[in-house]
Amino acid sequence: FNTTANQTCCACGGGTTDGTVTLSPTPAPTPPQNECIDNPVGWYDIDGPDYNCTWYADYSIYYNGTCGQVGDNYENFNTTANQACCACGGGTTDGTVTLSPTPA
Repeated sequence: FNTTANQTCCACGGGTTDGTVTLSPTPAPTPPQNECIDNPVGWYDIDGPDYNCTWYADYSIYYNGTCGQVGDNYENFNTTANQACCACGGGTTDGTVTLSPTPA
């Protein structure tokens, strides 16, 4: 902060009386530890972009475990839903991700 108590503290003879305030710097927020990220980012299965990790997460609830039933099928980008999607037990928690190739 590069100031002393005598410079910043009103009780010590410092501070300000003109109404201006200087806020101390705040530390940058840190990302949550061990947060799962779908990886590769933007992954979807061989049937197309509608069948992505969100689809697997949503339909796993309605279809009695989509990940368990077909999560190892429909590989795309050399990856299955069970490898790519947090909802299926895949993804990454170490913060390193790769991007899915974009269709030509």
